[in-house]
Amino acid sequence: MAAGNDTIRNEIVKQIEPGNSVAPRDIAQALVDEGEDWRKLLPRVREQAVALYHEGALSFIRKRKVVSPEGLKGIYRLSKPLASE
Repeated sequence: MAAGNDTIRNEIVKQIEPGNSVAPRDIAQALVDEGEDWRKLLPRVREQAVALYHEGALSFIRKRKVVSPEGLKGIYRLSKPLASE
């Protein structure tokens, strides 16, 4: 698992499309080689997603609502920023 922060960041940006959201698991799975445990990459995916959130480049979605990643636990998805933000 040699995915660096720039690689993770680029994969997040690549996978989020206007009108759709993506699960962090999908990003992690795209970055690991077959047989590697993608779950080990999830903390780094979240770290880069939080950085992109603070730059205004994406939104965190939980239960179909935009939420802050600060203190967020459980399942969430990532999307392009919504116009109402």
